[in-house]
Amino acid sequence: MILSLPAIQTIDYFLKRDVTKLYIAVAIRNFGIGLVLIFEPIYLYLHFGNSLPSTFLYFASVYTTLALLIPFAGKALARIGVTKAILLSFLFSLSYYVLLIFLDVSLFLIPLAALLSGIAMALFWPAFHVSFTRLSSKDSRGGEVGRVNVAMFVPVVASPAVGGWILALFGYPVLFTVVLIVFITAAIPLLYSKEPKETYTDSYADAWKRVVSKKNALTNIGFASEGIELLLQYMMWPLFLFLLGISFAQMGQITFVALAASMAFLLYVGKVSDTQDRSWLLGVGAMWTAAAWILKYFVRLPFDALLAHTVYRISRGALSVPFQTVLYERAAEKGEEADEFIMRVEMVLNSARGIFLVLLALVFFLFPDLGINSVFLVGAVLALGVILVRRRPQEK
Repeated sequence: MILSLPAIQTIDYFLKRDVTKLYIAVAIRNFGIGLVLIFEPIYLYLHFGNSLPSTFLYFASVYTTLALLIPFAGKALARIGVTKAILLSFLFSLSYYVLLIFLDVSLFLIPLAALLSGIAMALFWPAFHVSFTRLSSKDSRGGEVGRVNVAMFVPVVASPAVGGWILALFGYPVLFTVVLIVFITAAIPLLYSKEPKETYTDSYADAWKRVVSKKNALTNIGFASEGIELLLQYMMWPLFLFLLGISFAQMGQITFVALAASMAFLLYVGKVSDTQDRSWLLGVGAMWTAAAWILKYFVRLPFDALLAHTVYRISRGALSVPFQTVLYERAAEKGEEADEFIMRVEMVLNSARGIFLVLLALVFFLFPDLGINSVFLVGAVLALGVILVRRRPQEK
């Protein structure tokens, strides 16, 4: 069937929009990362001799490194621009995953791997958030947040299964070659997008002053709660399933069903957040997410995990869309200081993760028989803590 002229014009308009190119690049990038992401926390847990404290300390070093590098990432955005920063993050991500294969060669590769991971995320996430803040529309920001969430999660649904298939048939060299190709493909849309001009003026000391400022204390607690709660989802939940004896194939099926169930809901919440009180939506999403974490605490079987994670993903959509919309609105309101605000949020998120993981390592070292699902009750409290970001103090 030949497309009509209006349809062609609509597609042409869609593809020319810089925010759309950003969506496409992120979607392709996430597919590449998703090829190996499901294996990462479990792979490192096995590498450290089934030691949860060692695993937690490794990831603590990653997120602490990330937090410490954020101000330098701000300077990089001002110097080389958003697009080049994202492109560089792709190269560091690839180097990190390749290095994971050779961790057994030398102990010195462990801190190097943590450094590469920290650099990759420090370059990508601030650049992505700043770019989305500049490119998204004020009147439809909630809807665009919903769409970008779909763009970020849809590729991850299929990629773990594809990565497992490649790994089983051809091994790690071929898998990482495929990841390299995917990352190069992800860079292509960014090559045709405008290079946003950013100005980051904070010194290293000034950046940390924003983090510890009393004016920012309440919202910082909300941002820290968001960061740690997401950490529990992406790190603790896979480890918990693995320790329950749930296979990688079953993990993939659980992830697929949960994400598929939440896709349409993400778009719906995005549209609603443009017309309804976002503070109310944030509160509802936080309460639903807290209840979902409590439900996860009682998981014992694959079907339990499927049900609990599906409820969680839908609930998390009701929380993440208004949260991210508030985040981008706050950044956009600051105009030229949007970069400084984004850097502060990233520093709070990741320093909180590093501190939390160190404390968690200590807890599991002292109480080795403690069930990892006990941390899910902390997740319920943290979900409620995210509500604090809706306060509008005189932020610095």
